Amino acid sequence: MKRMNVLQMLIFSIVILFCGTACDNENDERFSSTEEFTVEGDANSIEIPMTRTNWIVASVMYPDGGIMTDENGYPLKLEGMGTVRFHWGSITRDKAKSLIIHLNDNFAGEERKLIIKLSTEQGLYSEQIFIQQKVCTNYYQIESISYYLDEFDGVREAGTEPWGITWIDRTGSGEEIKKTTVFPFYNAFTEYYFGTNTGEYPKEWMNPEGKSRLVDMPGSIVDGQIILEQEKQIYTDRGMYRGELKDISFEKDLVSMKQNRYYADVYYKALQVSYSMTLSRPGSDTKKIITGKLLKKYPYDCSPIQHEVSDLPPEDA
Repeated sequence: MKRMNVLQMLIFSIVILFCGTACDNENDERFSSTEEFTVEGDANSIEIPMTRTNWIVASVMYPDGGIMTDENGYPLKLEGMGTVRFHWGSITRDKAKSLIIHLNDNFAGEERKLIIKLSTEQGLYSEQIFIQQKVCTNYYQIESISYYLDEFDGVREAGTEPWGITWIDRTGSGEEIKKTTVFPFYNAFTEYYFGTNTGEYPKEWMNPEGKSRLVDMPGSIVDGQIILEQEKQIYTDRGMYRGELKDISFEKDLVSMKQNRYYADVYYKALQVSYSMTLSRPGSDTKKIITGKLLKKYPYDCSPIQHEVSDLPPEDA
């Protein structure tokens, strides 16, 4: 009986030793041969070979531990064949022993990082792959932009905005009438918005410095024809500038030793046109076609300028 107990203990010990060694060997052998990848800022795809097939993408994290989500807002994971997408790339498994990481151009202005956690299906073993993408400096340039009229495009009235300025003249010894010049349109800015049909923001793909984002700006529509302004403006989702009326002035009376207030209503119009823009990249045949709408609100006239005269306020007021 004792011999049987000793024999059983010996067999049990051998089994435990064998299992422990097997488990250690499994833990020592990574799924992937490399723990860290650094790629350029241009759009890139990395194929990571695997040593085994019994793995899943358990999660994808930011360096601070935050969980990355897919295009539907769910935590990123991939338990079989297929593709999951996130806001600046995708992860694809189309082979049992490889993983493909696709990263879009990095125009974020800083390096991007993610951590892919792989594990066995039972979760008994796991490992991490660190992916780092540099900043992309190979910006797109505007090759051309054209405007056209589509349904609902055109010009309409867009209301008024008040303008006013007050002059306090303490010169002279009495009520003397002089002349002064007012500029009611100088701070009446033109506002414009470039929207896209896809919701993308191509300004992020362009060099923020220099003149590479300057485009022609429609000024009006006459007999169905789009008339362009003389000065170009920056292509952006929202911009503003002083329009061609900014230097228009009016000469008015100014009463010395009085408070002089000038005011008027500035009239605005809203212009809407469609556009198609082609972007190209130096050293590449890659082109992007962006379509959308330009919305613009601009001043075009004002009411007669009113002049009110009142007594001077106290000097310490």
